[in-house]
Amino acid sequence: MANRPFDVIVVGSGPGGGIATYALAKAGLRIALVEAGPQLHAGVDYNAHGSPYQNLEACLKAGLHRPFRSVWERAEREHFTAVGDSPGHGLLRALGGRSLCWAGHSLRFGPLDFQRWPISYDEVAPYYSKAERLMAVYGARDGLSNMPDGDFQKPVAMRCAELMLKRGAERLKQQGRGMELIGLRKAMPTELRPGQRAKCHYCGHCMQGCEVDSKYTSANTPIPRALETGNLTLFTGVMMTRIVMDPTGRRVAGIECVNRQGVSDRLQARVLVLSCSAIETARHLLINKTREFPSGLANSSGHVGKNLTSHFGLTVTGYFPQIRNRDASNDDGTDYYHALLTGLYWDKPNPNFDGTYQVQCGSGVHPIGMAIRQAPGYGSSLKRELKDKNVCHAGMNMQGALLVSPKKFTDLDPERRDRWGLPLPRVHLHYEQNDVAMAQDMVNTCEEIVRIAGGEVLSTPGRVTVEKLQIDYNHWVGTARMGRDPKTSVVNTDGQTHDITNLFIADASVFAAYPEKNPTLTNVALSWRTSDRLIEKLRRGELG
Repeated sequence: MANRPFDVIVVGSGPGGGIATYALAKAGLRIALVEAGPQLHAGVDYNAHGSPYQNLEACLKAGLHRPFRSVWERAEREHFTAVGDSPGHGLLRALGGRSLCWAGHSLRFGPLDFQRWPISYDEVAPYYSKAERLMAVYGARDGLSNMPDGDFQKPVAMRCAELMLKRGAERLKQQGRGMELIGLRKAMPTELRPGQRAKCHYCGHCMQGCEVDSKYTSANTPIPRALETGNLTLFTGVMMTRIVMDPTGRRVAGIECVNRQGVSDRLQARVLVLSCSAIETARHLLINKTREFPSGLANSSGHVGKNLTSHFGLTVTGYFPQIRNRDASNDDGTDYYHALLTGLYWDKPNPNFDGTYQVQCGSGVHPIGMAIRQAPGYGSSLKRELKDKNVCHAGMNMQGALLVSPKKFTDLDPERRDRWGLPLPRVHLHYEQNDVAMAQDMVNTCEEIVRIAGGEVLSTPGRVTVEKLQIDYNHWVGTARMGRDPKTSVVNTDGQTHDITNLFIADASVFAAYPEKNPTLTNVALSWRTSDRLIEKLRRGELG
């Protein structure tokens, strides 16, 4: 390997790394993609369509709650140290990373969201369109000011109880409240088109791993297309253990890595792209201290690991007895959530907190599990009660923009190490009054929507406390944020680190500010944009 220099090494194959690999290989560059996990095969390594009895005994022995093969069986749980208010962090080491288990929610950040970025919405919009076409995003053209429409395939209809919630939201709008309840937008084909992935057949297994490869993942779309160019060399089961600097100490020369057999080697490249996730990218930068960079690579600003944020929330459940006798046999679909409450406080901020939230709305009888699992009764009466509650319920799950502050960050654990001998990351989370106030507004608003729509509140957190809040462990961003000032940011507007010319970051670490919207589509769009900027810099000879 040491005698085979590449143009670019990409480390990490999730949403950012997958699209970077495709864009760079398509441009004719020689790419090495390094992924610590294995390559999994849809329908084989994960297969919710398979017989639950085939793997029942093994699943029970492993303590798993679902008797079928799911990508979640491979998720790591001891890969970080939690500090504070029960932070979580998801890590799936496999080709495609967490794109294998995401829900497919694909929402554009809007012009208001980019006001705190060093780049504008208009600069990112062309890459949103390219990403939506490649990912096969479905949705309706809703005409919202701060969640722009995209290049969509035909939308998926809301379920009955979600339409009941829409009735409630419309009634509040008539009273002057700012909100919209729309159908969700997801990266799953709903139309037959030449050369694309299989059309979704609405089995609802999306987050367990799509066994027919309909849902977009890095492993089923950009990486295979990159391999078709002949310019990609794929290294799976290979963990980066060190970033190697050149003799000047100011440029990356390559990486050291170890394979699953424990054999170490070195890869050389003109450029290194980190796409390891917000937590893992920060960890690798902090681990690699040198004489020139004593606080970690690309960290002269001291902002690596800082500005950490995710989404957080809680859940309100409504019950609509007026739809009790409906036919629930067609409640399958693209997983649980089909609707989205959005548009809250875009134009008129709430005086009690900064930022805003959205609410993912789902309902119906799910094909692989019941949303309502507890009810009074026994035997046939219990069964009737559970069926009734699941047929008539609507779940409203908050996704709030967590306040950025010095109380939320990631650093290195001084004691714990992983199986490669590298320090584990620590994730620090301390909720603040802003977070609690936002969550309380969500509870009050959702209860109001349920009641004004003619429903009953089946379950609610009521008065919000820190202990009731739940973090989204897959949505962490911001640990290597983008900015124009090297003293307050880690990368420039091209995703290039201020300190090291040939080191780029192409994942959600670079987010300069975080709205309530899901991060993946923006992650893909920015990574594609960064890749194009990298290509131009190489062609102009700026990267050596």
